[in-house]
Amino acid sequence: MRIRRTRTIRRHYSFLLCAFLVGCQSPEKESPQKAAAVPAWRPLNVVVVTIDTLRPDRLGCYGYSKIETPNLDRLARKGVLFEHAVSQVPITPPSHASIFTGTYPTVHQVRSLGGFSLDSSHLTLATILQQKGWQTAAFVGSTAVARVTGLNQGFQTYDDKMTEPGLSRNSSQRRAGRVVDRAIDWLHQQSDQTPFFLWVHVYDPHTPYDPPSPFKEKYTARPYDGEIAYTDRELGRLFVAVEQKSPPEKTLLAVLSDHGESLSEHGEYSQGVFIYDSTLLIPWIMTGPGIGASRRIKEQARTIDLLPTLIDLLGGETPGGCQGVSLVPVFSGGRVRTTYSYAESLLPKIDMGWTELRGMRTDKWKYIRAPRSELYDLESDPKEAINVIQRYPAEAEKLEYQLRKLTATGAGKPAEKVHSKPISEETEEQLRSLGYVWSWAPLRLELTGQGIDPKDRVHVLELLEEATNDPRKTLSQRIQLLRQALTEDPTNSMIYLLLGNGYETSHREDEALKIYQNAIQQRILGLNTIYVRMAKIYGRHGKVDAAILAFEKAVEMNPSDLETQNKLAMAYLMRGQIGPAERTLKAILALNEADAQAHNSLGWIALRKQDTGTALKEFDRALRLNPKLMEAYINLGMLYKERGDYAQARTCFESFLAKASGTAYKDAIPKIQRELALVTQKQQMARPGPN
Repeated sequence: MRIRRTRTIRRHYSFLLCAFLVGCQSPEKESPQKAAAVPAWRPLNVVVVTIDTLRPDRLGCYGYSKIETPNLDRLARKGVLFEHAVSQVPITPPSHASIFTGTYPTVHQVRSLGGFSLDSSHLTLATILQQKGWQTAAFVGSTAVARVTGLNQGFQTYDDKMTEPGLSRNSSQRRAGRVVDRAIDWLHQQSDQTPFFLWVHVYDPHTPYDPPSPFKEKYTARPYDGEIAYTDRELGRLFVAVEQKSPPEKTLLAVLSDHGESLSEHGEYSQGVFIYDSTLLIPWIMTGPGIGASRRIKEQARTIDLLPTLIDLLGGETPGGCQGVSLVPVFSGGRVRTTYSYAESLLPKIDMGWTELRGMRTDKWKYIRAPRSELYDLESDPKEAINVIQRYPAEAEKLEYQLRKLTATGAGKPAEKVHSKPISEETEEQLRSLGYVWSWAPLRLELTGQGIDPKDRVHVLELLEEATNDPRKTLSQRIQLLRQALTEDPTNSMIYLLLGNGYETSHREDEALKIYQNAIQQRILGLNTIYVRMAKIYGRHGKVDAAILAFEKAVEMNPSDLETQNKLAMAYLMRGQIGPAERTLKAILALNEADAQAHNSLGWIALRKQDTGTALKEFDRALRLNPKLMEAYINLGMLYKERGDYAQARTCFESFLAKASGTAYKDAIPKIQRELALVTQKQQMARPGPN
């Protein structure tokens, strides 16, 4: 009898197997009471607003006359505006890490998108203020800065949930209006007795440019401007709410961008590849006590300078290890040590197999280290159109010296080693939906400064832009553009992934497999992702043995990829290989005891061994760890049903049906609806009748 029950559960689980297969150092913390009592700190409220992907030359206060940005313009008149503010990296997560730690990417080690997160050993502005007694909260507009990036450190409230009415449950961004609404709601709840630190991140100027009405109609020919004008309107509401809650003499307010946006300059569309000023220059405005009004600062300001500047204004001391400097002296006409600003982009190396770019910028010069290095005179050539490195070799050598001194890289130095972590499929899909087609960082990478110069692949960038962001192109046309790009650049990791995805989307999986096999022959970076994709295709076609081999190769290349290890374990289970599956699952739990999927699979193995007690504990543990793990609801419900606990079975089935996606579980939902009806009927029959 017991064997028959477990067979019933195994049949349900076998279905799910198939679906799954294819588918600065921190000091010791002080107590808030002790921190709040430190007299040196001024209890000012602090508000930081970061506007994603905003160029300064698209704001009225920076001289642009074709747009209406009255709220930011008014803010600039009230405080100071930095005319030459620069980002350290033209990519959202690492740039924010520099903003909030006061360190360069070479220190905080958030080097790109996907696979990098800020380690807890790095001291953030939020952590400093929270330890000193401030209430801290963040409201962000995109999963690009979700808590998985580590930017949530020090924030007691971190609102990164993108779900809202009218959006899919897997939405990766939300409008500035919604972010501002949430921030204002939080402001209204704060006590006037405790200072607060509020970070508001708005994502709207980022691609794809799609401003809401009436900005869509007003800026039809310039949708990027429309996004900015809309953002300005929504931030105006935030500024009013902040002033109502905290008067200007008690509030420090900083508004800046994480990086700029290339509008086809130098052959780049959007940002992330090059480190020209089109993507490094940012707007930066500050108001509050100790800052002054109606000042325009010409000295170079770097995003790493925000943290020490705010700490200085609050009366504190800049933490050791911070690479930025306080800009407070310039507010009264003084000078600061911001002569050199480091910039980098590892994206060309990580995602395309080209060489990485590093640079050093001063008020006058921009030096870019590349296979063919570049030097620009920013005073006479602000658009960086004429490379003058042959004319001024001594200036280039001075900046190369500063670059070597800061990064310990360059000629005669060992290659820098970069380590990343695997990302989940959900995170990868979210990044893809945000327009980041590149998010597949390899686990280990050496930065040698050698290889393909990105500026020699400008035409490839043009083809990729057309293939991925032109809404007029059909899928067939996109595939053709990607094939052309691959012909021109046969070692580009991103093209293989995009082209393979295009073939999979158009149900041409044999051609996708050929593309992935070509990628293996080319030995591109990120081959673990290629093997995972091949395994899924094999699984969809019932070739479980081939899927196992591909998953094993992926795990061999990236042993810390627990998601792929879980898929490998399930493939073993589909072949009845209980021993290898159990060993794999235990290895996963040795690395992460809180892996819900591994506990769920161990529960199923316990059923195979007729150990229903252990199975019950494992399924329950899986759900406690991850209430969104749909398979565990089914497994637990079926187990309760067979044990005669119809009330618990009903609860599990109802939870599954309430949470399951109709797309991902379209085959499972009707079956569970029938199971729910059955256990409901049995539950009613088991109730005692009236006396």
